[in-house]
Amino acid sequence: MPAEDESEQSEDLRELNVDEIRAALNELSDDDDFQSIVDNCPTNTPLVYDDIDYLTRHLPTTSLQKCQELSESTPFKKELLLQVAYVERQNSLVGHSDNVLEYYLEQRDEIAGKIRSSDKIDSEIERSFFSYFLLASALIEELTTETVLNELFREEARLDSITEHVRSLGHAKRLQILCDIQILTDGDHGALGDVKDRRNNLVHDAQKRAGLDELESRRDVVQILKKTDRCASVLLAISGKNIESTIARRGCDPYIDHAQSEAIADTITTWEREQETRLSTLQGCERATLEELRWDVEESTSNRYTITAGFEFDEFDDDELDATLMDFIGDAAEAFLDRIDADANKSNLDRFDFALLVLLCAGHRYEDIARWLNTDAKYVQRKENVIAWRASQFEKDLVEMIPRPEKPVWPAIDDSEAEE
Repeated sequence: MPAEDESEQSEDLRELNVDEIRAALNELSDDDDFQSIVDNCPTNTPLVYDDIDYLTRHLPTTSLQKCQELSESTPFKKELLLQVAYVERQNSLVGHSDNVLEYYLEQRDEIAGKIRSSDKIDSEIERSFFSYFLLASALIEELTTETVLNELFREEARLDSITEHVRSLGHAKRLQILCDIQILTDGDHGALGDVKDRRNNLVHDAQKRAGLDELESRRDVVQILKKTDRCASVLLAISGKNIESTIARRGCDPYIDHAQSEAIADTITTWEREQETRLSTLQGCERATLEELRWDVEESTSNRYTITAGFEFDEFDDDELDATLMDFIGDAAEAFLDRIDADANKSNLDRFDFALLVLLCAGHRYEDIARWLNTDAKYVQRKENVIAWRASQFEKDLVEMIPRPEKPVWPAIDDSEAEE
């Protein structure tokens, strides 16, 4: 687009009032061509790239052509249209599984409370169970779709047909894809199949929907709840939704030091605004070097943190200062998880692969990483072969060194091992 045209278009946009801009955006949302651009947008723009350059580089030519045509018939220039489409893509992700997850957690707490307070399966428990199970099934389906798209919908193949194909598949087929590529273990695949079958029975079988007749005790209900919760947890892990705590406990030292350093800096900034007096107490203490504070995530508890650097505890007996220090580290611990979340979003890798990278760089065994992330060890080993070349300088700076895979394929079991 010529420079003067862009200038004129920007001027046209500035002349519109808020209602006119809102109307133009609403019209865009209803446009099939614009929705096609949204569907082809990546799920993240890595920090090392300029957003527009990244979007322009990775969107299909057809999407860029549609964007150009829309820019000529709307008040928005091409670059702004791309940014709006990217935001819409992010909102579409948040609007599905994240909202369902919130309702699911509320319903899970509700039925757990009713089971604890009752010694029999009454109508209230039946209704709560039905609501819980439908929400759990919806959450699992949304997360399954996201995970399949994450695996198939890479920068190299951002095509409308990929999204349409995945969304047209039945839930059972999506689960089978995840099992075939080994991100989902056989055992978890079977458990998720059981959830799908029970959900179908509850929805489509009027007699079974009327109650929990086949369940003889509260214990049966609790067992189903635990199995279903486990299935939801598996999908939350392999979709990359809840990787922060695993990275915090098991991540490689360079990354943990970076994230805790950033968390301490963020907490100092927050306390300067909100708790200036208490911060001054810590800064004025000869025992403390605030910026160098670090803590052991594994050894710490919710109200007591094991400090590993930045504070001298010899002959320490100041209860008030100790309480202030623990409160400060408590806030830093929350900021630490926020930093991990932010880094995962900035990464050129998707969130699950980012977790794999940080854990692999810590030197953990494939089997251990697979257990922590609810996946298959062969999947971890296979991903190690491709993560290195997909990692940008951003990730390399965070972990310092990405290990080279020793074996390109899963080691075969020799005869001696088989005999044992």
